[in-house]
Amino acid sequence: MNVKFVKPISDSFKVMQQFKDVLATQDQSRLASIRNTLMLGKKLRADEMDFLQRYDTNLHDQAMSLSMERQAYEDALQHSRSKADANHYNTFKLMQIAGQLKHGGSEELLMRTNAIQEVHREFVRSSKYASLR
Repeated sequence: MNVKFVKPISDSFKVMQQFKDVLATQDQSRLASIRNTLMLGKKLRADEMDFLQRYDTNLHDQAMSLSMERQAYEDALQHSRSKADANHYNTFKLMQIAGQLKHGGSEELLMRTNAIQEVHREFVRSSKYASLR
């Protein structure tokens, strides 16, 4: 008679649940890392945007909005006629964001502020800014 030792099926379910828990923890860790990147005002990579689209659509929408605002600000800086214009527009954007603080959403406003400041720092380091009067 050929008898095989069979593990109880509950053991298999326990292993599967542990695997799911590990994956959920990794997803939460990656989500926190992406949120931190946004809080620092940095651009997200395509794979990070894809991850957000799958796992946190609200944060994905915020990231898309930040990306569009960032691009519009970069374009505006490129059309500056002087360093004073660029600095004035920076002040204007930051005051615009600060004016929205009373409506709440301080995390998103912090992301927006840091993104604007990051773009401005990059622009100030550029040759385009150096060529302005």
